[in-house]
Amino acid sequence: MKIEIKEAALEELSKVQFSDSEGIRILAEFVGTCSIATDIQLHIEEKQADDEVITESGINFFVPEKSLESLPSKIFLDFKPGFGYKISSAEETFGYNFKLKSRNEK
Repeated sequence: MKIEIKEAALEELSKVQFSDSEGIRILAEFVGTCSIATDIQLHIEEKQADDEVITESGINFFVPEKSLESLPSKIFLDFKPGFGYKISSAEETFGYNFKLKSRNEK
């Protein structure tokens, strides 16, 4: 999987102080309601055993194997002040207003 970080998101992420073992966990899961959607969450965490590690612009992203099944081979991470992070692919937008949850927030 590849992650392209847009300039605005990279600027926002540069404000986060990561320890050497931390990165951003991307959790993704298909959910079914009246339409099919992908529920995505972003957390600051440490790597876990089943994670694929993707390093982009010096930032580690940890994506569990199960989440890889719900995401395309390439995603874009963007940021807009007041709206939060946006995750998309070339084919679709997965959502806006994603917040990066801190270490203690679940």
